[in-house]
Amino acid sequence: MNDIEIGKSFEFSNTFTNDDVFAFAEITKDDNPIHINDSYASNSIFGKRVVHGILVISMFSKIFGTIYPGNGGIYLSQTAKFLMPVFINEEILAKVTLRNFDYSKNRGTFITECFNSKGDLVLTGEAKILFPQQIKMK
Repeated sequence: MNDIEIGKSFEFSNTFTNDDVFAFAEITKDDNPIHINDSYASNSIFGKRVVHGILVISMFSKIFGTIYPGNGGIYLSQTAKFLMPVFINEEILAKVTLRNFDYSKNRGTFITECFNSKGDLVLTGEAKILFPQQIKMK
């Protein structure tokens, strides 16, 4: 059982591989060449292929659904601002921080951030999560 603690952060790291990007492109049918074509991407503003932004955002789903608030947590909304590209085989750290909690609705608002291995902020946003009933106030 987890407790509600404003300001507490939770993290998850992942490295998106070439296989991950191609699988995501297949599932979503997003075959934008910036993600899947080396030749095309080499002539882009990024100079090489980049991971789909929505795939990067999915790291938050891992945190909310399995770490905190964990099993039973329901994603209600997510905003995102993409600040820098995420490249294939680049380790990314997703971090969520509980900003506030509405006890009457059992909902938390989180700051959502992703950082690359250099510590650069590559994505920022906010998520609203419906907490499972077993979460208690600390």
